[in-house]
Amino acid sequence: MDKNGSQEKTSYETNPVEGPEDAICAFVEAYDVLQASAPPFAAELKTAMYRPVTPHDYDSPPVSIYEIGVVYVPDGTAGKYGINSPKLKAALRQRKSDVRALFVQEDGILPHLCDVLTEFLEEPYEDEYIHSVTLRFLNECRRLIAMWE
Repeated sequence: MDKNGSQEKTSYETNPVEGPEDAICAFVEAYDVLQASAPPFAAELKTAMYRPVTPHDYDSPPVSIYEIGVVYVPDGTAGKYGINSPKLKAALRQRKSDVRALFVQEDGILPHLCDVLTEFLEEPYEDEYIHSVTLRFLNECRRLIAMWE
């Protein structure tokens, strides 16, 4: 729901997600909606998104969200993330296990985000809009985790 009370859905909530590429796109879109709502844990979100993860396969170098084609695009005052589709497809084709590690390894993006989001959702909330978009983003995180299992 937007700040006026109407339900605001991302295109990925209304369309099927058929694989990791679609799930990453849905995750990024939901992240942008949450980030634009200025949640009290915004700094923790950014920290989780920006940090590289070293896959447990020590022959692989650290991988970051930017290396797989998810880039920050300044847009006025807020900015959003965008997807470089050819780069994301190449990363999923050439470094699929590294991309998986980036998202679901125990020190990856999603476990950290799920902890932050769950902790926030367990607290009493005053702003129903932020609660709603947080829950929707958590659901996108869980869907992406499920894609890698």
